[in-house]
Amino acid sequence: MSRQFVLRYSLILAGWLALCVPASDGNVEYAVIDVSDGGTIKGQAIWKGAIPDVPPLKVFADLDTCGTEVPSPVLRIDPATNGLQDVLVYLERVERGKTVEPAYRLAMGAHKGEATSKSCQFQRPVFPFVRTSPVALINFESVLHNPHFFNDKHGSLFNLAMPTPDRELTTTLLRARGVGLRLQCDVHVHMNAWAAAFDHPYFTVTDEQGRFEIGGIPPGSYTLVAWHAGYNIVKFAASRPVYDEPHVIRQATTMSPNGQAEYRFEFPVRPVEVDWKIAGGDGELPPE
Repeated sequence: MSRQFVLRYSLILAGWLALCVPASDGNVEYAVIDVSDGGTIKGQAIWKGAIPDVPPLKVFADLDTCGTEVPSPVLRIDPATNGLQDVLVYLERVERGKTVEPAYRLAMGAHKGEATSKSCQFQRPVFPFVRTSPVALINFESVLHNPHFFNDKHGSLFNLAMPTPDRELTTTLLRARGVGLRLQCDVHVHMNAWAAAFDHPYFTVTDEQGRFEIGGIPPGSYTLVAWHAGYNIVKFAASRPVYDEPHVIRQATTMSPNGQAEYRFEFPVRPVEVDWKIAGGDGELPPE
């Protein structure tokens, strides 16, 4: 067999294999390992300066249940500590580490005994999850909610009407990826939130005092990110508020075996000239 024939055959075989192997999107599949020497990152997100007085949002549907307006979900700040709630804190890239949660729950409305301020709202305005795990959706209210997910290119990922209270539906959002994915209720224009789809479980959302903690981190070098949604309404689209760009802080960090690290994130990251528009636009009902 000639050398030229072998070379030609090898090139043909390589081309055939390339057609058979699925193309990679550049993402490495997350691997679960034993993290007996994992470390912990904790800290606090702080609001700098005066606390803006955020106006409520106007309600256009189900007024008997929701009322005529609801509290705005943006800029939840603890006046005692200036701690900033609902900041998404995560490690930017982790290829191996602890196990993921078996499911992540997205709830709408106020459960029995909960504060009525959660009525006709997503319970949290930031919803992070692992994209390979099931997402359980539940509507606690007797009004129809229609959760609708979008990807980073504004394409629809999930769209489902949920008219039955306390009924939980489960789905998997494998096509979701990245931070700042839009989430809305198609029935109620005031109900807007953000989703974040990760390949790994190293993320959290700050609590009422702006505090956070991420544990079980394998030794290594990482980029820690603090992400807070924009809070100034720049316009209304069919009476749905559209906010300015998010505020993002990145911090390089190195984790030693059983190490501890603590960080303080200060927001906003840039000056924002707040010009509160009347929440709900011109006061007219959105088009049918």
